[in-house]
Amino acid sequence: MAETRVDLKHLLEDIRDGYSCPIEEAILTELVANALDSGCSRIDIRIEPEQKRLTFTDNGEGMNRQEFVKYHDIASTAKVRGKGIGFAGVGAKLALLVCREVITETRRARSCLCSRWWLESSFRAPWEDVGELSIVPEKGTGVRLHFHDREAANLLRVDYVAQAIRDHFYPLLDAEFTKVLSHIYPCGITIAINGEPVALSTVKREAGEYFIVRRGKRKKLMGIGFLLKTADDLPEERRGLAVSTFGKVIRRGWEWLGITPKNPNRLTGVVEVPELVEVLNTTKSDFMKDPNSLQKYYNARKVIQHAAMDLLDTLGETRTSEQKTDKGLERLRKEIDRVVGEILPDFPELAPLFGRKKRGDEVSALLSDSQGPVATDVAEGADFATGDKGGPGEGGGVEESIEGPLAGEHLEAEEGGDGQAKEHAIRRKRPGLMIGIDQETGGNVLGWLRENTIDINALHPAYKRVETRPEAGVYIIFAVASVLSVHVQEKRAPLEFLHRFMAAWGETA
Repeated sequence: MAETRVDLKHLLEDIRDGYSCPIEEAILTELVANALDSGCSRIDIRIEPEQKRLTFTDNGEGMNRQEFVKYHDIASTAKVRGKGIGFAGVGAKLALLVCREVITETRRARSCLCSRWWLESSFRAPWEDVGELSIVPEKGTGVRLHFHDREAANLLRVDYVAQAIRDHFYPLLDAEFTKVLSHIYPCGITIAINGEPVALSTVKREAGEYFIVRRGKRKKLMGIGFLLKTADDLPEERRGLAVSTFGKVIRRGWEWLGITPKNPNRLTGVVEVPELVEVLNTTKSDFMKDPNSLQKYYNARKVIQHAAMDLLDTLGETRTSEQKTDKGLERLRKEIDRVVGEILPDFPELAPLFGRKKRGDEVSALLSDSQGPVATDVAEGADFATGDKGGPGEGGGVEESIEGPLAGEHLEAEEGGDGQAKEHAIRRKRPGLMIGIDQETGGNVLGWLRENTIDINALHPAYKRVETRPEAGVYIIFAVASVLSVHVQEKRAPLEFLHRFMAAWGETA
């Protein structure tokens, strides 16, 4: 008999606490994710409430002996970040917290391995090889969970399991979207519970269109989305645009995208962005919050916004905020720009959220020139600059991409590169925000970030109270700081950013 000798229960509880969903959803999500990574085309779930048993099987590649041993090591995973969505590999391991035993069978063409695994104490999780149980008929992996009494009861309910799959893996079930995922899952994916395929509820379609997400000078394909407009209000869990990676929904709604359509309750869809798997957190419920990951996510968010807004405009679903032009609001804009310029170096992850305005610092940049002396190639990361090509009076005005934190590409010197360029003096555009007043949406949210505009919620009770008073300006500044604060990296409290922003504004001359 082999066994794992670590403080297992404490480690598993720490992993469990990292999920924003109940443990039942976490177990199910991990089992599906690992099945998808195995190259399967079918997932079968059998629920047997009387036996307090759930059996999960896939027809993927199965595990070899080395992988099978690592599978039983809580502290080990053979998955590589960015190569799939099941990199945590903890579905069956989390199940140890609620099961009296976990049976696993994995088959390949010439081998079949089967084990019995249980959590005996906080420090002991023994497992043993057992004979074949025929859980997996041909090839793939099967996991059978025998639950303790009154534990994980939801996993013994067909309706709960089916809804959890719809919530987390909606793109795999959407007939309109399966063709988008065909490059990842060429044989498609069928998920069945007790022999019945899990399906989405039918809706009365009014209009629907695909949209493409591209970025950079070369218009590199980044993602593909589909947006459906319905004649009636949708169930709450299907409202909004979801962002997925490898078919796993990470976020859903409109708030994450900073867009509020005219009829948000009648619009549903998904945009698949595979490269975001590189910044997916361990629980697959959100994106990582370190500065580099946040910048990658915000860069993607910005180009998704542009693509989605174009389609919403086609569907007649665009609403515009009122851009006030009074002197008081213009003064606030300038003050906010100064504050942003002062504190942004300490919060670089926020840089992709801002627009760019003129009169920034002068920099040297390589501008494309077929006769130029510098060989160049295209590199990732962009910021924007403006100026006169060749210097004042020596050429026409230009808008050019230079090295920076935003989505896009810039030219950099590269011996033997494909292009030619010449160095010019040009001014980097400085970061800036626009302020809009949203008179339609309502609710208790202070405001929303839409591209580089923060829309202040004019229907918020607090705004309505101060709208005509001198303190309205302070309210708007506070609302702007509050909206931005939720976008700082995870290791920094939003309150820290809020304090810094308000202090910098207070010191503005």
